[in-house]
Amino acid sequence: MRIISLIFISVLSIAILRINFKLHSENHSLTEEKEDIILQLNFLEKELKDNKLGQRMQNIFPEGYIFVNALYGLAWCEVALADTVDKSTKDRALSEALYAYKNIDIDQAKWSFPVYLDPEYGIFYHGWRNYLLSKILLVDTSFSNSETFIKKLQDQSDIIANALHSSAVPFLESYDQQSWPADMFVAMASLSNHDKLFAPRYDNAIDHWIKDVKTKLDENTDMIPHKVNSLTGLSSQGSRGCSMGLILRMLGEIDYKFAQQQYDLFKDKFISTRFGLPCIREYPKGVRGLGDIDSGPVIFGVGFSATIVMIGTLSMYDDSNLADNQYKTIHAFGFDRRTDKVKKYLFGKLPMADAFIAWGRSTGLNYNTESNSALKFWRFKFHIISLFVIAIIWIIYNRKQILTHYKTATNKVYKT
Repeated sequence: MRIISLIFISVLSIAILRINFKLHSENHSLTEEKEDIILQLNFLEKELKDNKLGQRMQNIFPEGYIFVNALYGLAWCEVALADTVDKSTKDRALSEALYAYKNIDIDQAKWSFPVYLDPEYGIFYHGWRNYLLSKILLVDTSFSNSETFIKKLQDQSDIIANALHSSAVPFLESYDQQSWPADMFVAMASLSNHDKLFAPRYDNAIDHWIKDVKTKLDENTDMIPHKVNSLTGLSSQGSRGCSMGLILRMLGEIDYKFAQQQYDLFKDKFISTRFGLPCIREYPKGVRGLGDIDSGPVIFGVGFSATIVMIGTLSMYDDSNLADNQYKTIHAFGFDRRTDKVKKYLFGKLPMADAFIAWGRSTGLNYNTESNSALKFWRFKFHIISLFVIAIIWIIYNRKQILTHYKTATNKVYKT
């Protein structure tokens, strides 16, 4: 048992030291970061094309197939939109994003969504499909057969707009009598992107929708709720970190003024630290709750999904330094494996996390990434805590020897 204990605490100590070391890694230039993100995308590409990643994620998450394909395609779009990208990378990015879109735009992708909703199959499916397509066309509108995809964007956007026009509430259903505002924000961001590309068609609908959303805020936080009553649009679950990270990501592309107001509230109520490291709370300050399928594990109040999702969102709101520190924290705890061809986290066992990390990091390529030297000591508290923990576990392990030495020394003093 002592040998087993020795092995365990040795491994634990090495893991803690590795985490501390990794907090100081990943100091990339924009070009190096782009290349590092592409290594992540190489891993996801292989998993999608060779190892049925979409089906595997669907077996774990209710919308896993859609999510992993959409995030993969969106990450490539953000890479393509970055100034540091050469033509060959942009061509590959466009090709891979189209591959992801085609995976979503098939009948097999719809089977878990109710056909009888308005729009058919619900707003989650329509939102993510259309948002990915809108990002693809933001990258390029002149690729081969692009006219077909432009027509698809217009048709799909009309379906969303018409369903919203027929609805008495601003949040359409994703499933029967179940509405999550985050899904609606993805859909509306796709309409906003359409109007950035072509003659404005949905600007009045978006303005009216924003006004309606402002009347349906969570009364406890004045923020957008996590879940609402599908008939009234009123909050049934208050604001949460996992959904607000995504909502702010999309709202920043729809109405930046309103988004900034919501972000200021979010920063006050959700952005926090644990043991000196940056993180996102799953529930607002003063509220406790458990984790679920949306949030992932919630430990010490930290929402793991929220913390990952916010990497890219923070960059959009002039908090690039915080985004960088938060990514470094995730990177340190992610136990990455990197070769000259691929990079993966958690030994490649949960690629959905890789997809969210890649999307968040690629978003940061398109926003200010200058660091703030005033925050260079942000890891110091965690280093001190880590050394204290290592010291304590080794003291506990060697407590008998320490006690024996103490008694021996005490007896010598006493005899003297």
